[in-house]
Amino acid sequence: MPAADLTEFVTASARAWSPQMADNVTLNNALLNRLMKKGKIKKVSSGRVIDEAIIYPTNANGSLKWYSGYDSFSPPTTSEVLDAAEFQWKQLGGFISISGIEKIWNSEPAKRYDYTEARLEQLEALMKNAVGLSCYSDGTGFGGKELGGLKLLIADDPTAAGTVGGINQQTFTFWQNKFSAAAATDATNIRGRMDDMWLQCTRGTDIPDLILADKTMYSLYWSSLQALERYTQHDTANSGFSTLAFVNADVIYDVNCPAKHMYFVNSDTLKLKCSPDRIFDVGKPRTIQNADYDVIPVFFAGNFTVNNRSLNGVVIAS
Repeated sequence: MPAADLTEFVTASARAWSPQMADNVTLNNALLNRLMKKGKIKKVSSGRVIDEAIIYPTNANGSLKWYSGYDSFSPPTTSEVLDAAEFQWKQLGGFISISGIEKIWNSEPAKRYDYTEARLEQLEALMKNAVGLSCYSDGTGFGGKELGGLKLLIADDPTAAGTVGGINQQTFTFWQNKFSAAAATDATNIRGRMDDMWLQCTRGTDIPDLILADKTMYSLYWSSLQALERYTQHDTANSGFSTLAFVNADVIYDVNCPAKHMYFVNSDTLKLKCSPDRIFDVGKPRTIQNADYDVIPVFFAGNFTVNNRSLNGVVIAS
């Protein structure tokens, strides 16, 4: 293969690598790992926004009631009734570059393979880091272009002014997640705070199954345990995460988790919805017109959604 075909060689390799890259980025993050295993990473059709049907924790529109005989009902026809949250599309892109001199340097078959592997691994590492950080974003980063992560969906103070999925959380209190505001926390009281949050987020069989913590909160919980309590399910531990157990949930340390935060996540209520052809997919190579190099793009488009914020919560330490 002549040197001029290095761009095509890298493009073909990148397209073959693309599904592996998507898996590696997902499996590298505890939240995305859980969503993928539960089938909560979804491909969605086009539209200006990403819709998510809401699950009401209460009889919000008053249409449900006990009755007898010929009692009448009040159908949900008022403007106060909501049927879906709307989340904005967010996009992430990266490029592999190939200069003219690199085509010459890597013209031999073995060098083409080495060059391609190195560039793909570099881009994958960048994608992992960007997505991992964005899992905890409030959606305002980079001029509002970043994913709306846990700091948005499971807010520090959901009673404050703000909208999530286009819904005013002050007006519609059912749309508020649970929270335990910043307070002095140590190994003697962290389990009590966790017990309280667990109960707040539990409704019958709807329970948190994933607890994500920063170094401080994870260490405090770990210190509070007896040696025989420090184990969790083998499939989670084997995924490579630092994992403890709390009731039926995995407690996982995540370096990207905001300082002194512990998120109680019901992963059944969350999804990552993506465009079918933008899940870390490789685009067409592009030759830069006024320079001696080519670029190959890799794109992602989608966002997190939630259908019931009230089943999720956050504990914060001062």
